[in-house]
Amino acid sequence: MVSIHRRISRSRLTAALLATSATVLVVGTPLATASAATSPVQNGLFGAQDPTYDGVFRQSLAVLAYRAAGQTPPADAVTWLLGQQCADGGFQAFRSRTTTACQKSDPATYTGEDTNSTGIAAAALRAIGQAAAADRALAWTLAAQNSDGGFPYYLGGASDANSTSVVLLGSNSAGRTPDSVQTGGISAVHYLTSLQVGCAGAPTDDDGGFAFQDYGSGLLDNDSASVQATLALSGAALPFTPRTVSTGVPRSDCTTSPAPTPPATPAQLGAGHLARVLDAYSGAVPRFDFTAGARVPGSVSAGDTAWAALALAAVGVGRTQLDAALGVLSAQKMTAANVRTGAPSVSAAAVVATDQPGQLALAALATAAAGGSASTVDGYVARIGATIRIAPAATSPSPSPTPSTTSSATSPSPTPSVSTSSSDSGALSATGATPLTPVLAQLGAVLLLLGSALLTVTRRRGAHA
Repeated sequence: MVSIHRRISRSRLTAALLATSATVLVVGTPLATASAATSPVQNGLFGAQDPTYDGVFRQSLAVLAYRAAGQTPPADAVTWLLGQQCADGGFQAFRSRTTTACQKSDPATYTGEDTNSTGIAAAALRAIGQAAAADRALAWTLAAQNSDGGFPYYLGGASDANSTSVVLLGSNSAGRTPDSVQTGGISAVHYLTSLQVGCAGAPTDDDGGFAFQDYGSGLLDNDSASVQATLALSGAALPFTPRTVSTGVPRSDCTTSPAPTPPATPAQLGAGHLARVLDAYSGAVPRFDFTAGARVPGSVSAGDTAWAALALAAVGVGRTQLDAALGVLSAQKMTAANVRTGAPSVSAAAVVATDQPGQLALAALATAAAGGSASTVDGYVARIGATIRIAPAATSPSPSPTPSTTSSATSPSPTPSVSTSSSDSGALSATGATPLTPVLAQLGAVLLLLGSALLTVTRRRGAHA
């Protein structure tokens, strides 16, 4: 979940809801941090940030980035990811104790196993040779397909473009073509193309883009949906080797009826749309302001920009715009502080503490796919590696007449090692209690109510980047 925002609607109702929810979430940040801080440290997990909503997603992207760089990911990182897999093959976004059974997928409460975590994990596991685990994960996601051909975030929920796209990334990794992912003769490609904006969006330059869902009042281009749908429809399996990328920018001829033949493919039209967005915003996909219902000029959504670059490289068009996007990514700090405040500079210590492994991984994947500098890719991966949580070795009490029998927390294990120590770099503290905790706890009920609404639009990759 690298960028977690999804543009759902430009209506005043949605903007007001999101604005109100955002305000409460800002006030409740210490509460969220305190809650996360009570979770045990996860040995092998990348990133110091709370993994509740994106642990598996960012871990999977990081593993894919290692493979894109031609490197083997740390054994602890692989063990952590394998340990997160549920008994039925699916994945939750994160579970702090793997000895506890996974929660069943529930679209009503937005909890349990989900297609996004499972789909990207299937791709990552395939890339590192964990075929059996990848097959089980893919089988779980494919069983979630709805009758419209699309996939929901949680089993039984409504289909959406992003969830469908991430599932296709998992099936692409297994060598399946997107149009072969079907149920009742209706394919995932059919669902995604039903969300592609046509010539009706040409006046606003939105043609070729994808909506998150169809609300029956006209399709609204969604940057997060567009970048992932275009990549998924290309059929590319992550990570992929560089291919020839032309300078062409495909687009339907909306002034001629009928349109000229042969028509561009949905993936090509999507890539053409992304190239025009990158042109319009100096090589970046900007952040989206839900309150204003518009993109923010001068801002950068690092996750969406990296996904866009990956999509252009996979489809093989938009070389100029692809290079511009890579330039923007290399100039970004890819840190939590930079994402939150837009700070032009971050200290070296802050970079270590706040590096976003999901966003760094996407930048590495895009750079490698575009044939960029190997040293740049290695640099991204090195920064990812520096965020890994390593449980400290257990020490014997001193003085003690009897040698300690406690083994090192970093010893190989079929399941991730768990430590409650907060002494390791980037670890969450053992407790999160503050003087504000009682007051903030009372806001929990409010957060739960608003969270249900907010999660339908914001809960993603964290990356979903």
